[in-house]
Amino acid sequence: MAQQYVFLLASGRRDGNTESLARRAAAALPTATARTWLRFADYPLPPFRDLRHGTEQYLEPTGNEKILADATLAASDIVMAAPLYWYGLPAAAKLYLDYWSAWMRVPSLNFKQRMTGKTLWAVCVLSDDDRTTADPYVGMLRLSAGYLGMKWAGVLFGSGSRPGDVLQDARALREAERFFAGS
Repeated sequence: MAQQYVFLLASGRRDGNTESLARRAAAALPTATARTWLRFADYPLPPFRDLRHGTEQYLEPTGNEKILADATLAASDIVMAAPLYWYGLPAAAKLYLDYWSAWMRVPSLNFKQRMTGKTLWAVCVLSDDDRTTADPYVGMLRLSAGYLGMKWAGVLFGSGSRPGDVLQDARALREAERFFAGS
């Protein structure tokens, strides 16, 4: 499979620090690498309904859900570009992951099998110098990748609070240039 990166932008702020850092990292990818950028705010999902133990079944995705499911399944590499919000993922990113539970139960998607072998990355900007405050965020993504047989490639961290702050984080900018180097 040719490399196809999907960048999932989960910030509540357009063109924020996390997106800036993700775009810096993406710029270092080989020019032939396909990239898709999707902002969760542009593809909102309704609240997730857990149907696993009832009589209802999950239906084929439609609308925004289909766009996100199709992009996820088409990608070789999924990059969650999400700032740290209250020690975890922003609500839109968590909601997207909840939908993975539904997609695993839509037979035609063959979701779990098709996710096996893909690579999950994360780009995270936080305002705390202590990166361990992001442990719940990292754990959620790492464990989700493991459950689906995906490769967990790690997190590119940056520091910032106000718009543009991450562009002053020399360490993050250096790390961004080689973040995807092993892909």
